[in-house]
Amino acid sequence: MNPRRILAVIEQATNPSDAWFQAEMSQARGLLDEQRQTLLTPAEQADRGRLRDRVADVQLQILALVSNTNRTDAETQELGKLLTDRRELENQLAKLAVAESTRAVADPRAIRAALPVDAALLLWVDGSAKGGIEEHFACVVRRDGDPVWARLPGSGEQGKWTPDDTRIPSGFREALIQKKPEAEISALAKRLHAQRITPVAKALAGVKTLYVVGVDYMAGIPVEVLAPEYTISYVPSGTSLARLPKKPAFADTLLAVGDPIYETDKTEAVRLTALPTDGLLVQQVTPGGPADKVKLLPGDVLLKYADTPLKSMDDLRVANQKAVEQKLKEVAVTVWRVDERGKAGERTVNLPAGPLGVVLARDPAPQAIADRRKTDGVLASLRGGGSWKDLPGTRFEVARIAALFEKPVVLFDGKASEAEVDTLRTDDRLKGFRYLHFATHGKGNDVLAFDSALILSQDQPGEEFAPADRPWGDNRVTTREVLDHWKLNADLVTLSACETAVGKQGGGDGLLGFAQAFLTAGSRSVCLSLWEVDDTATALLMHRFYQNLLGKREGLKSPLPKAAALREAKEWLRGLSTEDALKAGAALTNGVVRGGRKEITGKVVGTPPKPTQPGAKPYAHPQYWAAFVLLGDPD
Repeated sequence: MNPRRILAVIEQATNPSDAWFQAEMSQARGLLDEQRQTLLTPAEQADRGRLRDRVADVQLQILALVSNTNRTDAETQELGKLLTDRRELENQLAKLAVAESTRAVADPRAIRAALPVDAALLLWVDGSAKGGIEEHFACVVRRDGDPVWARLPGSGEQGKWTPDDTRIPSGFREALIQKKPEAEISALAKRLHAQRITPVAKALAGVKTLYVVGVDYMAGIPVEVLAPEYTISYVPSGTSLARLPKKPAFADTLLAVGDPIYETDKTEAVRLTALPTDGLLVQQVTPGGPADKVKLLPGDVLLKYADTPLKSMDDLRVANQKAVEQKLKEVAVTVWRVDERGKAGERTVNLPAGPLGVVLARDPAPQAIADRRKTDGVLASLRGGGSWKDLPGTRFEVARIAALFEKPVVLFDGKASEAEVDTLRTDDRLKGFRYLHFATHGKGNDVLAFDSALILSQDQPGEEFAPADRPWGDNRVTTREVLDHWKLNADLVTLSACETAVGKQGGGDGLLGFAQAFLTAGSRSVCLSLWEVDDTATALLMHRFYQNLLGKREGLKSPLPKAAALREAKEWLRGLSTEDALKAGAALTNGVVRGGRKEITGKVVGTPPKPTQPGAKPYAHPQYWAAFVLLGDPD
């Protein structure tokens, strides 16, 4: 998001709808850029490719003339013409970029139409105005009427924000994660409510459901803790709400994955594949660049540029400059690659002289590859297990949820693997599940937007290098793989794992990761966790959640909408007495065994945390029930 631009619109007292549109455009466009998708027509994409190629060609000619200090008058005149041509080409590319950005945003009328009468879209803008003065706003969008903007006052003189004001959201989140005393969390919740909700309270009159766009300071904040009067559903942007896929038209079906094999006694020797003698390692390939067009991949090694062996970055710079000076159109580049079977080989590709569109390791390839294997654990997937601990409680959780369905597909133990899930994908069976439930380890990545991963069974060796045309068989399911390869028609994907709502800060799009990936792949909503979750509390919460979803809880006349089902499950969990928690836990474990796996040790599902005195409510602390949030469609 560009806070300065939006704040300027508001400060000039212009149309509040225009300010909201600017915010919405930033959110939807930011996500599209991270996903590397385009909304241009095939003809426009072809035009963009042609223009980019022309710009690259003109740039090479300009570079050759600029580097010539003894230009003739004719060459100086030609340079001026080339500079004019480049500006015109860049203007045409800019027009295509504007068209693409505009299409990334849904029509404001469509966003409003997606909002029920008793619902509102709530977002915040945090940034700096002219002179670097810190400014903060909240915006409420309803089905009818203009958006309502409200400046969020600080506690300083004349409502200015202080460093303490800025720290309130992060301090609240940290207090939840660290399980600070409930009194401390309650006090922080009141302060955050006063800061973020109270200024727009009048605009929220009559609202029952809040669609929260959790961005900037409010990314990763469970708003239901500070505003329990609302049913909360989170959305990356208003556009994502307006463009939700249609509700599945088939019966309740479930794919549940749980209790993968993480700990194993089997140890395997790490097999080192052959290394190139020299060369430069490709670390990243720019989408749409010259290297991408000839299908170079991260992990490839550039051995030779034209006739020059590449032993250092200087070798490539000198050879590239020589090709530019000779006005070569294309240069033959020798590439070394290890295929998915572990076999090394060489091939030659033709690339235009000039920038290659790659990021290269500074060290020679043999050293860079060896370092990458050590630091990134490329070969660590070949070992059996690793640092991940078994999750016996997930077996109880999945078994009880599966019992609510007629013919669930359940994957336990070694079947809870990437290979099994990928078989369902390649057989096009993933689209047949209304609900997908993963009770595994999860790992958020706050550096790479779509490298967050679900960790599946580790009892089989994984592939060393990532293939180009399918998911990398490394015993993980990453968000990038979901984006690129999965096709869903789901009502809900639940990631009952730790930190699955954590991801890279996406500016106007909050934390980029699992939520955006599964929504883009075709799910109407995603349930994820904001921090590490308690095994027993999660099992109890999830069973109640699905009972509510399917209308199979005693006293429930019909299924509840997803957001309402999750809200009720949270209220039920936090209100459980010790006695009721023990009874519910005993029901969860009833009849569920671990087969041939080792016996459960330590705390098992069904054992509530201390205190256990009669009448106590062991799960009242928000740390137990507030972690799981719903993103997408609340119905």
